[in-house]
Amino acid sequence: MNNKNKLSMLIAIVGSILILTIGGITINQIYKNHQANELIIEKCFENFDNKNGVVIKKEGFWSPVICEKK
Repeated sequence: MNNKNKLSMLIAIVGSILILTIGGITINQIYKNHQANELIIEKCFENFDNKNGVVIKKEGFWSPVICEKK
């Protein structure tokens, strides 16, 4: 292998590791947000009266859910 091939291989390996790391961190954060949202929704339905009802809102992909009375 010449130096150009070694450099290309090194860049490919480092790039792949970087992509996998960022992907893993993103998936982990999505999982944590999902669990937090489930807990918020569960507490929302436990704490509010069933007659009036509740509204669950979410402003954006990364934002937590918001629980409000109707």
